[in-house]
Amino acid sequence: LANHYKSQNIPEETLVSLQAVREYLALIWEQYQEAGRNLKSHLLDEIEKNTGMHRKSATRLMNSKEKPTFQRGKGKSVNSYSDASKRLLKALWKDMGYLGAARMKGAIPIWIKDWEHRDLDDYSFFELKQMSASTIERTLKSEKSKLRRRMNTGTKRSGNRMKTVIPLRDLEFRPTEPGHCEIDCVAHCGGSLSGEHIWTLTLTDIVTGVTVCEALQFKTGFEVMQALHRIEDRLPFKVIALYMDNGSEFLNDDVYKRFSLKKRRIEREDIVKLFRSRPYKKNDQCFVEQKNYTHVRQLFGYERYSGKLMVQLMNNIYRGEWSLLTNFFYPQIRLKSKERIGSKVKR
Repeated sequence: LANHYKSQNIPEETLVSLQAVREYLALIWEQYQEAGRNLKSHLLDEIEKNTGMHRKSATRLMNSKEKPTFQRGKGKSVNSYSDASKRLLKALWKDMGYLGAARMKGAIPIWIKDWEHRDLDDYSFFELKQMSASTIERTLKSEKSKLRRRMNTGTKRSGNRMKTVIPLRDLEFRPTEPGHCEIDCVAHCGGSLSGEHIWTLTLTDIVTGVTVCEALQFKTGFEVMQALHRIEDRLPFKVIALYMDNGSEFLNDDVYKRFSLKKRRIEREDIVKLFRSRPYKKNDQCFVEQKNYTHVRQLFGYERYSGKLMVQLMNNIYRGEWSLLTNFFYPQIRLKSKERIGSKVKR
């Protein structure tokens, strides 16, 4: 309306308020509902003349079922805080131990007095103290999502696509040659899977019992793929098949493309067959589950380990004396047969 009045060169002292225009249109709407065809056309002419509204817009407005209220919209939100202050808020949130928004709002005035950061200036200091709990929550939303993904490092469900690509293993099949290996991961988490900690990848050959371990800093598909490649180079036989559980560290594109996909073979003569066990059936992986205790837990226990240096130290042990001791100086015991006698099983 203001642009219309300005284009018509109407003096400012003759302009009416927006609220007055709203009341005028509401009054016209009441008359329009009871008017005939000719009177409706006359009322639309008045609206078009007095307000500058397009005739089609006026028609839609008058034909509405409810009286127009013309409530003011929210408008576009204004970014009240600078990007530098938001970056400082994220850094402060980490230093404060990932507090919630409401608690962080109350703690900021105390913490920021002694908090040191190279980008903290007087203006950012003022903005951080002025931020509300809702603003803190919105600013930290993406960082909290990243933290949840990093904290949830346990075995997660794999995608349905990989479950259709990698078949279930045949439990009736008994391999007779070396190369059929079971693999599993052991967490050195100290009783809590939250946060970053070291994992041990264990590979056990079903026929010979040869077991090789490799420490991992992260349990991702790419890390597992590289560890399997290093383990394969140390084995005295060629890997024919790998049997794994349904963890996402195994059922992913990195492992599948590197070992089993013909079109993506890299420096490989033959592909490796991949099979997965039944969900929640640990006995399907009985050979490697035994070695998880004798070759990993008895050596490193149940303590929590983390850090790149610790990974290197553990791998030095796994690749050196421990591998020679367990594979060449410890005899392997295999079950020949078992017989049920009443309520007991004789092995």
